[in-house]
Amino acid sequence: MPQPQPSSTLRVMERPPVPSNDPSRPMPVRSVNAGPPLESQSDHDPLLTVDDVARRLNVSRDWVWDHSSRKLPHLPVIRMGDGTLRYRFSGIEGFISEQEQLSAARRRRK
Repeated sequence: MPQPQPSSTLRVMERPPVPSNDPSRPMPVRSVNAGPPLESQSDHDPLLTVDDVARRLNVSRDWVWDHSSRKLPHLPVIRMGDGTLRYRFSGIEGFISEQEQLSAARRRRK
């Protein structure tokens, strides 16, 4: 004779994460409905490394470092807390367009 199945379901309740002062533990992420999801934003405008920018501009890594801080033309840069540099893809493309326009303007003046 078949045994009756229990009708109750076991539910496991998780405790909410407790914030920590330990910098090696990331803070819990909260979901906020302000604008499009971050995944779609990063897909459209990824962050590039120094090596990525050097390859895109066909220059050395040293040139990228120099033009990220003190020399003209200045590259639009994002400085991370640990000293690394990141660049928005759109910012680098804008830099290329701006340099192209300046070159064309110089040619017209001569």
